Amino acid sequence: MTPIDKFSLHSREGMSGERALKSSLYFDGADTRLRVAGWLIERQFELADYYMLLNSWDCPFEEGCELLIISKDWNLVGSYSFQPFYNSLLLTDIKMLSANRYELVFNDSERFELSVNYPRQGLLSKVIKVTRAED
Repeated sequence: MTPIDKFSLHSREGMSGERALKSSLYFDGADTRLRVAGWLIERQFELADYYMLLNSWDCPFEEGCELLIISKDWNLVGSYSFQPFYNSLLLTDIKMLSANRYELVFNDSERFELSVNYPRQGLLSKVIKVTRAED
């Protein structure tokens, strides 16, 4: 799990002047042709078979986080939304537990375990599995 700084987002304003909920994703300045949720990339990592991005909307009081798994050939293969209602989830830490298993920490206290199944081990299997971690 190598931290990188190669992805960037470009969001556009709509007719009413509000920002769209999805942004264009760029890699080293080149358009990937993907439109992804979020306005701000909180963290980005390169792994052997995929990239992992954690995006937010930079929205006070109801901050959420969007987890994206992107293949090396620029396909969005998995996503998961951490969307609190009337609350905020600010990503404070991420740790690799083992191959394709991670712990995400929000607000220094709320822990989630993430498993990434990519390349997929079965045709109908989910790419992302998230569970609340037990203390």
